[in-house]
Amino acid sequence: MKSINLFGVQQICRNTIALEQALAGIPSIDSESVQQRLDRVRTYYELLNMPFEALLAFLTEHEHFFTSAEYSNLLKVQVPGREIPFDAQDRVSDILSA
Repeated sequence: MKSINLFGVQQICRNTIALEQALAGIPSIDSESVQQRLDRVRTYYELLNMPFEALLAFLTEHEHFFTSAEYSNLLKVQVPGREIPFDAQDRVSDILSA
């Protein structure tokens, strides 16, 4: 994904909630597992709407929530209004290697 805007993120989050509700009605599906995975998806996309410094704060507190590649990919996505500093990748790498 190269770019996304606030409305795209909101739509993805709404769709995951609808998907979770639809899957909850199927008895053979482990709804707790589905909920955890979809929560992870929502969190990932919500990070795209955070300012860079807030993303770093999240990363510091939840270092192992996503892989280093997933965190790096968050920096590559173009989001209108979100500024990513030139040293962003280095700062993320420093946190992940600490």
